[in-house]
Amino acid sequence: MIFIMLSSLLQFRVINRLLSLIRTILLNILIRTRTNYRSFNNLNVFRSIEKTLLIILILAGTNVAFDTDVENYTIPVSGKVVLTCYVQEVRSFKVLWQKIDRPRNTTQLTLIAFDGVVYSNKDHYRLESDYVGSHNLVIDRVSEEDAGEYQCQINTEPRKTKRIFLNVQVPPRIVDFRPNPPVLSAQAGSSLRLMCRGEGTPTPKIKWRIRDNNDLNNIDKPPDNSLVWFIQNIPENFPRTVECIADNGVLPASNRVFTINVEYAPIVIILGDVIQTQRYKNTTLICTTTSRPTARIYWEKDSRLIANDGKYSITTSFNQTAVISILSFQASNEDDFGKYFCIGENSLGRSDTFIFVLEESIFSTISTTTLLLSTTEKKILNYRHQNHDGSSRTIKYRTQSKGP
Repeated sequence: MIFIMLSSLLQFRVINRLLSLIRTILLNILIRTRTNYRSFNNLNVFRSIEKTLLIILILAGTNVAFDTDVENYTIPVSGKVVLTCYVQEVRSFKVLWQKIDRPRNTTQLTLIAFDGVVYSNKDHYRLESDYVGSHNLVIDRVSEEDAGEYQCQINTEPRKTKRIFLNVQVPPRIVDFRPNPPVLSAQAGSSLRLMCRGEGTPTPKIKWRIRDNNDLNNIDKPPDNSLVWFIQNIPENFPRTVECIADNGVLPASNRVFTINVEYAPIVIILGDVIQTQRYKNTTLICTTTSRPTARIYWEKDSRLIANDGKYSITTSFNQTAVISILSFQASNEDDFGKYFCIGENSLGRSDTFIFVLEESIFSTISTTTLLLSTTEKKILNYRHQNHDGSSRTIKYRTQSKGP
């Protein structure tokens, strides 16, 4: 603004000098023609000439060809933009570039360049004149702060202004208004809240995606552009990894991955409740446990812990979702037959199941026409199982007839 005032003052002085020169010329004419100066002045001719000269000078400024169209530019961040300004005949007038900021309903003017000189302290502003009459402003390495209104002005009377609005596109980024850790833990049956917010220009949209291939028929994803995913009664098979994606059409898109550990008590599985074996024959029992955190697996028989010793061999293997325990032994006496419990235990609970090992010799020889079962055999075939927690269930086994 100071430069505009100085330029206007300079132009005013030039006009005054011209008026003084014309006044002197008129006086000389009056003296030579011996005309009464006072009578000439009383006719207001002198003042009329002065006003006419002033109007001519003003019209000279208004006749300057100047592009005043409002323009809009859109450029990605870190790009380059050329803001054009054209003045056909600048004459003695000055061209000015300034930026208009309006923080909190106030107007702030920032001088960028005046009369071909850049005064901004930002080094990515420069002037460019690629043809006669062009007074372009070039912005290299455009940043977010460069967005806003720019004005190219020429100090005519009245002043002429061209307005240019610069929009800077910014790729999306994920920001946290309530930070979620990258790894989350939740107990099965509880609730879980995932939050994701993106920033950028234009404002990005949020989309949630499940990265695992689980059976997700019972899981409802939130609608697009939802900043919060609230999961009620989270199931044990909830996917381990989900992500939110922020996209506004400006590359690259941004995403955030959530790793979710759903914790639950062990689930113990043995294929089949009964196995038949002969004495001194190798017998193998397999037990699988799924849980989080990983469960400790051990075996019991007759309420006694089975140790990995010379009689019993216990091997344990792990995969991503389960622990597999294999119990191997040879049944050499009556005590080696009966119920074997596989027990899984972690910090959230304890679970067990059993397998019943029968000796093949307990089954009677059956004739081709008649099936005879003794009282003892009926007791074996209808075995009432007593669980660790005091409950019980009846297990029935069906024999298959054999020929003589």
